Amino acid sequence: MTATLGPAGYEATAYRSNRKTPEPSEASQQSTLFRKSWTMGPPLPKGKLSGVYPPNFLKTWGPKEVREDEESLRRFKAESEAGGEPFNPVGWINGDSIRYATLPNVSWALLWMQHGGRLGFYILFPIFIFAWLVLWFIEPERDSFSQFFSDGILPTLLFFFLPMLLCWGIGRFLEKKYPKVVYQEPKGPLWELNRRTGMVTLFKNPEKEGQSGEIRGQAPFHEWDGYLLSLPDHQGNIWYRLVLVHKTQEWALPMNQLLAATTNREDVLAYWDLIRQYMDVTKSLPDIPLFEAHRQLDPTTRAQDEYKGRDPLYWRHMSEDDYEAFKRENRTVLANHSWR
Repeated sequence: MTATLGPAGYEATAYRSNRKTPEPSEASQQSTLFRKSWTMGPPLPKGKLSGVYPPNFLKTWGPKEVREDEESLRRFKAESEAGGEPFNPVGWINGDSIRYATLPNVSWALLWMQHGGRLGFYILFPIFIFAWLVLWFIEPERDSFSQFFSDGILPTLLFFFLPMLLCWGIGRFLEKKYPKVVYQEPKGPLWELNRRTGMVTLFKNPEKEGQSGEIRGQAPFHEWDGYLLSLPDHQGNIWYRLVLVHKTQEWALPMNQLLAATTNREDVLAYWDLIRQYMDVTKSLPDIPLFEAHRQLDPTTRAQDEYKGRDPLYWRHMSEDDYEAFKRENRTVLANHSWR
């Protein structure tokens, strides 16, 4: 879909919370199984914003991290302009849209191979050492330690722990010596939230031949509802995550790529408010370090910042101590906020 932006820089389909939007005229295409899988209880409210932010967003994208990311971006662009590898990102977060892309399957396989081998060895090897010691002392009639080693320990080392060490070592070697083999370029985007057009877009699987960048589903933000999904783990902890579900089509967008599932329900509710504020062109971009470089490029945000006299480098000029104090205050307000 090609957007034609209006004079204000936003398309007619852009989400505006002060505009009454009609309910979808088409009948629901959703099966009972789909509803049970992706919706629990009523959709999350689209009323007044809380004014607080998910702590993980503030931790991941603080002033220092944002400055480092921008420096890396400038370096990549400069290297590309100087004749290096083309700089054609397929995923980004800016003031126009949030487009998510991830590493291809082969990259994830190599990373899982390395870290799976490392974690498996760290966790299981001490357990096996303890088990071997117990077996040695409860069976004193064994002929010798060499027999015990060859019969019980050596096979486990060769056929169980050696593959773990090989996976860990090979994966680590590739990551250090040939990082481009491990961290390959994403093949295409998975989804996009576009502030300028107000559209939520789901893309087809980029791993499949010829599908990269092709749209699987697309609709304005007001046709999507937010749901708080909860799932218990084997220890009884409840994990929460945010998912966007279209009102009539069988389209569901799990949003746990930017905020992973968490046991803190309030974090996900703050995340929903952040997404709503980001998409709402009657409001400025969320005032967090992640979006500061894009504020002057967004019409609504620029107008409101100029009216308030906001320092364009407010976050850039903030000290680490002041930012830590801001994060603590945000966590306090988040915990004490009365969620509807």
